[in-house]
Amino acid sequence: GLGGLEATIEIRKQNPSSRVVILTQHDDSEYIFPILKAGAAGFILKKAVGTELVAGIRAVHKGGSFLYPSVATAVIKGFIQRGEDASESSYDRLTDLEKQVLKLVAEGNSNREIGEMLSVSVKTVIAHRANLMEKLDIHNRTELVKYAIRKGLILVDA
Repeated sequence: GLGGLEATIEIRKQNPSSRVVILTQHDDSEYIFPILKAGAAGFILKKAVGTELVAGIRAVHKGGSFLYPSVATAVIKGFIQRGEDASESSYDRLTDLEKQVLKLVAEGNSNREIGEMLSVSVKTVIAHRANLMEKLDIHNRTELVKYAIRKGLILVDA
């Protein structure tokens, strides 16, 4: 009485070493990703020919994974899109002041120096720094500097 997602979750909960192969008519990423996250190792469309079904079951049985070709295409496109969305939107979500703080921190300035440069208090600098680090999912100054270098916000002398 369960759908594919619920069944996968329940099967994996009761026996984590089980290998789940989904046989479905759905090949859209909004259906695929939750089931893969739930632990399915194979995803085959009902329109697959017998040899594809057998190949998928064998691959999963041997410890591998199997995605029907159109499902693999949807997964790749979704992966690329999510990666682009995440990398672009995280920086774009920063306010102008947070972007300035990011650049100045990465350049090695102290909170007091940044406050003086931007005409704000040290507490304001600390708050903006905490906000931008949370938005970027960065946890220390070193990661912040690396991020700024990757984004081209600061240059590194050779």
